[in-house]
Amino acid sequence: MSVKTDIKEWFTAGDLAELKLPKTPASESGVKRRAKRDEWQSRKKVGTKAFEYHISSLPTQAQDSLLNTAIAEVPEPSCNLPAATNTNLPAEIADLPDSARLAGWQRSTMNARYVILKLIDSVAQAHSLNKAIDQVITQAENDVLPPHIQALVPIANARSAGGKGKNVLSRRTIYRWRELAALGNTALAPKQTRKREVPAYAPWFLKCYQKPQKPSVQDALDELKLIIPKEIKMPSQSQCYRLLAKMSNVDQHKGRMSTKEIKALKGFRRRDTSNLLPLDVVECDGHSFKAKVAHPVHGRPFKPECCAVIDSATRMVTGWSVGLAESAETVADALRHAISTSEDKPCGGIPAIFYTDPGSGNKAAVNAHPAFGRYARLGITYKTGIVGNSQARGMVERMQKSLWIRAAKQLPTYMGKDMDGSIAHKTDRLLLKEIKNPGSSNLLPSWPQFLDLCAVAVERYNNTPHSGLEKITDAGGNRRHMTPQECWNMHLAQGWVPETVEPKELTDLFRPRQQVKCNRCEVRLFCNTYSSSKLEPYHGEQVFIEYEPQDGSFVLVRDMEDRLICRATFEKNKSDKFEESAVEYARELRFLGRKKRAMNKLDEIHEERNGVITITAQPDVVEAREKLIAEMETTEQIEIPHNNRDKYRLWCDLDAQHHAGHEIDTHLQKFYKAFPRTPIWQSFKEMEADLAINQ
Repeated sequence: MSVKTDIKEWFTAGDLAELKLPKTPASESGVKRRAKRDEWQSRKKVGTKAFEYHISSLPTQAQDSLLNTAIAEVPEPSCNLPAATNTNLPAEIADLPDSARLAGWQRSTMNARYVILKLIDSVAQAHSLNKAIDQVITQAENDVLPPHIQALVPIANARSAGGKGKNVLSRRTIYRWRELAALGNTALAPKQTRKREVPAYAPWFLKCYQKPQKPSVQDALDELKLIIPKEIKMPSQSQCYRLLAKMSNVDQHKGRMSTKEIKALKGFRRRDTSNLLPLDVVECDGHSFKAKVAHPVHGRPFKPECCAVIDSATRMVTGWSVGLAESAETVADALRHAISTSEDKPCGGIPAIFYTDPGSGNKAAVNAHPAFGRYARLGITYKTGIVGNSQARGMVERMQKSLWIRAAKQLPTYMGKDMDGSIAHKTDRLLLKEIKNPGSSNLLPSWPQFLDLCAVAVERYNNTPHSGLEKITDAGGNRRHMTPQECWNMHLAQGWVPETVEPKELTDLFRPRQQVKCNRCEVRLFCNTYSSSKLEPYHGEQVFIEYEPQDGSFVLVRDMEDRLICRATFEKNKSDKFEESAVEYARELRFLGRKKRAMNKLDEIHEERNGVITITAQPDVVEAREKLIAEMETTEQIEIPHNNRDKYRLWCDLDAQHHAGHEIDTHLQKFYKAFPRTPIWQSFKEMEADLAINQ
């Protein structure tokens, strides 16, 4: 800040007569006579014959009046302090703080002191320095300085943040400021108050307070009483509140919030998509629908899994899919829908980068394998985000609220976190009651109705103005953001063309693929054997097999260079009597798993109701039972089945019998030990693991 005051030092007789100063004649001739009599200091005015008289020769009262007028006309500060230009400074000056590191209150105090000193220097041009200081001190004490100068006096006297000093000035203070100003402008800034040391109780209190359970201050103090060392004084509740108030918001929540949650309080990076073309980067994410719909198989209420693909450049949802649970096939179907184009769906194409979270469905080998995965076969670069860093995918995460949650709120079965708890509970009970008795409920949308709802929601999203897109002036003259559909059409009009594939080719590209070993014209998939005479030259070599999830009667076999070899058909003597597709097999395993968990739960319910009663049999009863069992074993033996699936079921029963402590029959022990070493057992185990992930 700086201030400019031009104090006039020389006055003509006419000027002094017009000003009508105290103790000064009111006429021009009277002024001339007084000046001649009192021998005022004079000089000839340049360009005229008139004489000018210096202000110091005037009566004291007249001088004070002129000074007061000059001070009152001081303009408000208009610019910053001048920057230091001399770099070769003494050590005491070089140690001055950098103005950029000063706190706001320090900078304000420095500027206020500078303005007051400049005012005094300007007044001292016409008078002595002492006279100027006395005049400014007197006017400050009487509160008659110009308002903008008077307001700076308490700021100039401030010594700490948030505080203001006295509204008066002193000679000693002004001389001290002048000495500091001689060292440099930043020397006028008051020194930062010394930071207080961290109290001894702070680490112990924070240990009790910074927990994910988010205890209150009082709860933390109650726990602190039990662990604080005796030599440390127990703090009060007010002391703890003051300690927390001095901490930053992030430091307060450390320990109380997870690393993922606390990122919402920290800085972040905005991702710019203005330089992207459509389909340069697309993002995909799954979402558990927040409303219940009818299951497509049994009709009971459940929450389906929704998956959408959004284009980063246009915010266009180019594809979507729904499934019973999160799975690799739901992700693949959403990507297939995003790539496909038709008369009803003109927007779509193959993306350059497919960006998802590191979920099991996204990273499944059938999709992400670098050799035979769907992404690689389509020429798509697959990228995943960091686990727990969902804000890096803020675009697709925000889309969930605008698309799927908005659609779920249209249904009476909405179960989101902002739904009224009592109403949600009543709706859920009524829904279960109607499903149990009549077998259906008007509150529950059917699966086709749910699919129609999703299609309408996506269409509405793509035709709603998006705040992440540029603004345009519509036909009505209104200024608004573009819709995703308008942005997509704009790029098409500018000559951009998406890369698309024919429907038949797309079907081939999205058919699931696995890499297996060919053995004597046979390949195996899900414990089924497929054979073709054209595979004879490929004995012992690795090949790719493609299969239809809904049809287990055939597979397509390709070599490692992706050339089609043959269509291998299901062979009866190498697998089940009736062919079994991957879907049927997965459904069977899922049924067995759910049945087993339900039976365990039922047993637990009965035990809780009746209590666990241990009955000890009499010795003769035990002997008779063992004899009966021995007779049954000699008369009836379990045979090893020929069916691979039945073999695996038998092995599971034997394994449960072994872990329960029962002895396995002698003729089955060899089978129990040898079967886990076969590829059949390994295939069943892998299928169970995949099913567990998808559930």
